[in-house]
Amino acid sequence: MKRSPCLIAITLMATVSACSIGANHGLPVSHDLGPIAISTARDAAVTLDAPVWLWDERIRYRLLYKDATAIRYYNLDRWEAPFPALLERRLTINGKRPFTVQINLTQFEQQFETSNQARVVMSLMVSVFATKDHRLIADRSFNLSQNTASPDATGAIAGFVTLTEQAKTDIQAWLETLSDAESAELPP
Repeated sequence: MKRSPCLIAITLMATVSACSIGANHGLPVSHDLGPIAISTARDAAVTLDAPVWLWDERIRYRLLYKDATAIRYYNLDRWEAPFPALLERRLTINGKRPFTVQINLTQFEQQFETSNQARVVMSLMVSVFATKDHRLIADRSFNLSQNTASPDATGAIAGFVTLTEQAKTDIQAWLETLSDAESAELPP
């Protein structure tokens, strides 16, 4: 039985297009940290800074078991904007007293301890200043880490979303202790 070249071409095109329906192989995907709540007037002003090498849309990872000094990046998954900008937007802090909060992001990456076991890490230095006179009230380091659900970009992104929420909760709790201590120092 002899097939015409046109029929073979149509069959091949149908097979190739059927394989790609619903698949997203090879297409870049941009991620953020999820929807954010609308801030209120009582939110403290938060600014975030980071070293220049962290102002990047690429998702970083490191193979501790193979070459701990080499930084690698996922090819198809990226942040929608540099991660420090996403983090600053996400970290709205509600304060009882008017604070200015400055955060310095010093580390965020996925680290592989083995080829199938990874964790995400994030380190922040948080400084709190009085809004009126810009006096330093307190500063503190936050070092967060969590195992990822999967050793890939999906696991890294989900882990960073969770770490961001944990950072927000931890910083908020710390600020509340400062608010209470600051209120105790004020005359009635």
